[in-house]
Amino acid sequence: MLEYDFNHMMPDPYARLPQTAQKRFSAGARETLFRQGAETTGLFIVLTGRVHLERVGPYGERFVIHRAEAGTSFADASIFSEHYHCDALVNEAGEFVRIDKAAVLTAFADVEFARAYGRQAALQIQAQRQLLEIVGIRSAEERVMAGLVAGLLDGQVVDFAALLQLSHEATYRALRKLVERGHVINPTRGVYSLNRGC
Repeated sequence: MLEYDFNHMMPDPYARLPQTAQKRFSAGARETLFRQGAETTGLFIVLTGRVHLERVGPYGERFVIHRAEAGTSFADASIFSEHYHCDALVNEAGEFVRIDKAAVLTAFADVEFARAYGRQAALQIQAQRQLLEIVGIRSAEERVMAGLVAGLLDGQVVDFAALLQLSHEATYRALRKLVERGHVINPTRGVYSLNRGC
């Protein structure tokens, strides 16, 4: 059995927090870590696996607003909020850490912690802006192409579609057209990648 050094996977600044503020746990695919409206208890770190932060639209459709992967945090804004503003669903089973909210607030007294927190928040904002720019593209085909260029298709197409805020049918149609035009290759079922040779 492989043993992992989880400390090196903790993003800065959370590795600086005491072990007593960190609770490690495992979760399986499709498990819910928290629901929109639930009282906040802290933020989370993905050690292995993947989590999607999702909101539900007016007709019950689900939209992915953020993807958290190994070595990244999510629900950071919960530190300053009484309730979570979305659902957190495990997309890929893995190991996670919940960081106590009170410990983070206390750690802001440390200037280095506060600076590192600000740097990490800035990187997340940049990634979120990129996703918003892609989702703002009206043409489904162009949106799918932009998502591929940004490297957002690294799992199932249905998850890619949710991230792009498209139906999976529209996403598959766009992928098929991109394959027909030679911009995308589809070597096996469900696998798509950019055709770097065109």
